[in-house]
Amino acid sequence: MSETPLSAQEEPDVGQEALAEALRAEHAAVYGYEHIGGAAEDEDRRERARDTAYNHKALRDALHAAAVERGLRPPPALTSYPLSEGRDADSVDSYAVGLEEATARAYLWLTASRDTDLRVTGARALQEATVRALKWGAALDALPGFDGAG
Repeated sequence: MSETPLSAQEEPDVGQEALAEALRAEHAAVYGYEHIGGAAEDEDRRERARDTAYNHKALRDALHAAAVERGLRPPPALTSYPLSEGRDADSVDSYAVGLEEATARAYLWLTASRDTDLRVTGARALQEATVRALKWGAALDALPGFDGAG
């Protein structure tokens, strides 16, 4: 005899945890792109990183506001995050892809929230992270945001 699946009302809502994780991923992305903006060897990558940092700052601020609106204590940024090993094009591109993959995973989790606004935010941001990763040289995964997909 199979067990009856939990109804949507009985399943735990991941929204608060996912929102906090997405905010943590955005803190790391802002830090990382600020680093690339100053460390990349070529001006094109530095400029693209500065533009991308601006986008991530806007996402970070929106997530922070969403957390506050929901009565959550937003997680603060850490004092430092891991940085790319090198400044050459391949190292910078690989590092940027990693930043986008981390945000994609966080936003994928946010799409499971019961909160419609958070689900929509997660879906849009997952799409944007996937596009940014492709621009930095990532391969298109069949299921962006899932580990090992592709």
